[in-house]
Amino acid sequence: MSYILEALKKAQSERQLGSAPTIHAVPVHAGGSDAALPRRALWPAVLAAAVLLAGAGGVAWWRMPPAAPVSVPPPVVVVQAPVVPAPVVPPPLIQAPPAEAPPPPTPVSAPTPVPAPVPAPAEPAAALEDAYPYLRELPEAVQREVPQVVFGGYIYSKNPADRLLLVDKVLRREGEQVAPGLVLEKLQSKAAVMNYRGTRYRLPY
Repeated sequence: MSYILEALKKAQSERQLGSAPTIHAVPVHAGGSDAALPRRALWPAVLAAAVLLAGAGGVAWWRMPPAAPVSVPPPVVVVQAPVVPAPVVPPPLIQAPPAEAPPPPTPVSAPTPVPAPVPAPAEPAAALEDAYPYLRELPEAVQREVPQVVFGGYIYSKNPADRLLLVDKVLRREGEQVAPGLVLEKLQSKAAVMNYRGTRYRLPY
């Protein structure tokens, strides 16, 4: 670099002082201008300076140590791991203590069946009607003492309240007195039971 600077300074001083041209100067033709002489003499100096500058740059570049290679870090690849949910652990099962078995039921003896009372057989209606004697079957003294009555129509029903007997043209019911000392005690299907002072007998209709 110092050689180039000295050459440039020398060429500039020669141009200013108007010194004689060098071997590289272009000869002045007849009839030319004197002012163009210094300008033409400057071009060889500039060219020489450029050559020297290029040579000096090449030598400097050759002497420079090689640059250290720049290491480029490899690209960082970020791999995102998939989010795995934590396993849900069910709570431990709490087993209830086994219930105590109830005691076996005490066998209950079945009550002894009590036989139902057997109703007494009802006496036949004919037997009830025949339980009392007819008036003609009584002693003659009693027959003469019993008042004489005449029966007319009658109404017999299973309901005693509906039973009626026409005695001496008067409707009578069971339990009524039909003559002095003579009571119509009961109406049967075919005869009337009469009670004369405690003596019962039957009179047919």
